[in-house]
Amino acid sequence: MPRKLGSPGGALSAVGTAKNFINIMREISFDDEREQAERMPRLLVLAPDLVTAQRIGDAVTGTTDSPAVTTWTLDSAGRSTEPYDIVIVYNRTSNAAFIKLRDNAGADGLKVFDLALIDGENLRWSDEIRLRICDRLPSKATALGRWFTPFRPAATKAVIDDTAKANAQFALVSNAPAVIPILGSLIAVGADFFVLTKNQVMMVFKIAAINGRDLTDQWKIIRELTPVVGAGFLWRTLAREASSFIPFLAGTLPKVLIAYTGTVAAGRGADFYYQFGQKPTSEQLKGFYEQALESIRSLPIPGLGGKEPVVARETDDDEITARA
Repeated sequence: MPRKLGSPGGALSAVGTAKNFINIMREISFDDEREQAERMPRLLVLAPDLVTAQRIGDAVTGTTDSPAVTTWTLDSAGRSTEPYDIVIVYNRTSNAAFIKLRDNAGADGLKVFDLALIDGENLRWSDEIRLRICDRLPSKATALGRWFTPFRPAATKAVIDDTAKANAQFALVSNAPAVIPILGSLIAVGADFFVLTKNQVMMVFKIAAINGRDLTDQWKIIRELTPVVGAGFLWRTLAREASSFIPFLAGTLPKVLIAYTGTVAAGRGADFYYQFGQKPTSEQLKGFYEQALESIRSLPIPGLGGKEPVVARETDDDEITARA
């Protein structure tokens, strides 16, 4: 029979969890994430004239004449964009340059954005393009947030959302071994703890990077966040252990909810700490969990009844009609 969480076995499990957490920390390498975060992103902006292109680059990055921003006129759309991380195209009369750049970029076509699709009368257009960039390119979000302060809200959201979705998907898939009596459940518990906790630790490191923290001492980052996310790690782990021994159909959904909401709450708690220099209150943490429960309804996960949210996007090849 599965042990009760309040039993001596449960207490020993908590100790084991702490040791496992330390082992996980020793196995994680932050070098790649640190290198990516500390490398200045390269943005290319194309517009009918260089003055307009520079104004767009300044508005998006929140800087003036940043060396990160390169400007071209639209007649340069045939040139290679390989050196750039983000390409923004602005032309209110035609999307031909955007199509050409996106197609020439091939597999990197996702990095090309058509700014003209955003309502020019919307005074928050720069916020919208930053959200779109970070949502589509979460691997670039950390560096964008670290180098350009206006990107921080969008970058943090993208990092948390991307990690929470990955953990939810992993929790869904990793429950498959649990159909094997006892042994399968134990395997699922171990796999979940390592992968989900590792993902959460990396998420916290990225949020620290976005907020401009020194990345040379990763242990300091984790130590100062322990009071904030520690409870989230423990709550998620214990709750997941309990659900791991529920039969497959009954146990999958709770594990997905736990993985997703625990990750979102830990991420928002870390972000709150870095913004305000203090731990969120218990009421605020409760609010983070409640918001996560609401947002998970939009994920295409069986049993939640949700659908992928409709977001603004560039039209597909078959749908594109060049603006006259």
